[in-house]
Amino acid sequence: MLNNLPGAGGNPAAEEFMDTLLRLFNKAALIEREPVDTGDGILLYTSEVHLIDMAGRYPDENLSSIASRLGVTKGAVSQTVKKLEEKGYLERINPEGNNKTVFIRLTQAGLRAFEWHRAYHAVVNERITLEITSLGRTDCETMIAILGQIQKIFDDCPRTREQVTRRMKGR
Repeated sequence: MLNNLPGAGGNPAAEEFMDTLLRLFNKAALIEREPVDTGDGILLYTSEVHLIDMAGRYPDENLSSIASRLGVTKGAVSQTVKKLEEKGYLERINPEGNNKTVFIRLTQAGLRAFEWHRAYHAVVNERITLEITSLGRTDCETMIAILGQIQKIFDDCPRTREQVTRRMKGR
């Protein structure tokens, strides 16, 4: 695991933290890869469920806005929209006289999937909230600070990859 890598510093607590973080990321990635049945007997992939969620939460936004909210390209959203149309979860809407702007509307199946997703996150978020509120204020503030620092490190990862690649090529 990560504790065998240079930079772990030989600090057992830091190594255990890094190992736990790695397991957490791996579990989250596994959850995101598994398709779900929201009750209609049709498997939906995470990208599809997230698009359904955005369409349900932001029904007055066009595809470009939804793509921006998801952090993906408009082309990626268009491909997912096509799959969800074929599965019967949403439909495209073009305002009269405007063929460039596309909106999406959830069908009845889409609304059920949206409600399933909201209910699922309500349960998961409640469990997480219960765990967090059982901690003291200082522990919560420390966790927030650590997560903020990890976020900054992740933001720097593209640059760090380039630096390490340059260093490795220079050997």
